[in-house]
Amino acid sequence: MDILGDLSRRASMHTLPGLSFREYLMFEGVEPMERLSLSDVLYSHETIAPSISSQFEVLAYFRKYMSTGYYPFYKSMGKSDYYSRLCQSISAVVDTDIPAVENRIDYETLIKAKRLIGIIAGAQPYQPNMATLSGLMGTNRSQLLKLFDLLDRAGIIRQVFTTTPGPKSLAKPQKIFLDNSTLMCALDSPKIGTERECTFASFLSVGHRVGFAKDGDFIIDNRYLFEIGGKGKGFAQIREIPDSFVAADDIEFGFGNKIPLWLFGFLY
Repeated sequence: MDILGDLSRRASMHTLPGLSFREYLMFEGVEPMERLSLSDVLYSHETIAPSISSQFEVLAYFRKYMSTGYYPFYKSMGKSDYYSRLCQSISAVVDTDIPAVENRIDYETLIKAKRLIGIIAGAQPYQPNMATLSGLMGTNRSQLLKLFDLLDRAGIIRQVFTTTPGPKSLAKPQKIFLDNSTLMCALDSPKIGTERECTFASFLSVGHRVGFAKDGDFIIDNRYLFEIGGKGKGFAQIREIPDSFVAADDIEFGFGNKIPLWLFGFLY
């Protein structure tokens, strides 16, 4: 039985992302704020960011958001129970949801999927060597790519591919993150540098194309190049490249092409 096909004839199907930082703030009782376009963030941030950050302690809220704020049910329980629930949800997705939409998947493959999640969580960001990973997992390249795709569609991981045209661009992901920083914390995989990249990718993946960049961290919509880092992050690696920006954590407002990371959380 084609469950998704059957449902699609009876109801509209939508993919709902987790809370953006803007939505989280409203969930926390901060006065509602308008969505921003990417153009707003890139070219008007020097005006917009100070006007927002003057109203509340934006960095304190952002730190809490990164650790617990992506899923709205965080409000109904303590942090340890919340993280435990997320881990249980991952198991349920692998054990129940994936087999429901992927008919020809066996128990051994589901065990491999859980093992793969552990490998990815332990090496964030994960840059897959397919030959090494195939040997480690006792499987072949084709099945690994299938598992990556299933876990990505399930909202557990996020694959980042090169944007270079040609068949190699979709051959394998160049980087793999857990889907969001809250999931990283739940799986005890928090590395601050990767948390920042993961959070940026989750913000930009809604409405934009996030690609792997060899000269920076991400290329957005095949045009905008980004380096992600802390407040001391500079432009050394991307200085001579047009349309290049730094998304910096731990700053309330930026200047020029250096933009606060939290402000990208207002894109949806």
